[in-house]
Amino acid sequence: MNQPVISIITVTFNAANVVEKTIQSVVSQTYDKLEYLIIDGASKDNTMAVVDHYRGQIERHGRIVSEPDKGLYDAMNKGASLATGDWVLFMNADDVFVDELVLTDVASFIEAHPEADAICGDALMIYEYGTFPNVSKPEDLPHRMSVFHQSTFVRTSLLREHPFDTHYRYAADYEQLSSLALAGHKFLHIDRKIAMLEMRSGTTYENMLDSAREHYSILEARGMDIEAERKKMFRHKKIVISFKKYLPNFLSQPILRLIARYYKPL
Repeated sequence: MNQPVISIITVTFNAANVVEKTIQSVVSQTYDKLEYLIIDGASKDNTMAVVDHYRGQIERHGRIVSEPDKGLYDAMNKGASLATGDWVLFMNADDVFVDELVLTDVASFIEAHPEADAICGDALMIYEYGTFPNVSKPEDLPHRMSVFHQSTFVRTSLLREHPFDTHYRYAADYEQLSSLALAGHKFLHIDRKIAMLEMRSGTTYENMLDSAREHYSILEARGMDIEAERKKMFRHKKIVISFKKYLPNFLSQPILRLIARYYKPL
């Protein structure tokens, strides 16, 4: 069987402090049929100096683009349009693969499941109050963001047919993936940890309430009755924000670890 070409896309903007570990994680993958694209939004810090240090390794696998864009999802759409692989995964700057064999294992899974349109793996979520394993549940996508784009491989053709809706600032990945699932495309779960996700920073994490509002606006526009769930989720998120804001770390972190045992880490 023909092995699939897998395109990894990292979007950057002023990411000099975090992008190196992501690059190292990607270029250290043992899988041969890897394409790596870095899509930079004309960073004003030293991001490109860090990228240039690895230019030979990156361009051996793909290409580097640095030019102004219209934000995160516009850059992700650009990456998908430039990708030449059969499958795409978006790996954020600051996030990493859990080990060097991830793409080898995913490629074998893809070969064994030719019916798949998206492959959803698991993730390790790194919070300041602990690291928590999180299992993807693609069957829940119509109702919530139950997968992680850093551990979800999607056929390139589908990303081009249904690009990220740039009207959304935080939830375009949910809108895209859930729309594909609702359209009947085949999402499969692979029982394998794919990525380690840094949850102590990042656009969505730093704007968690706005992100949740966008998520629920998508569900509401689809005619779902989500008022009770929305109130519950906002209550949890506001509690977490209050703990972080008003309690010292030695008090807030044990409480947050306890909450995370019974709820998804917030």
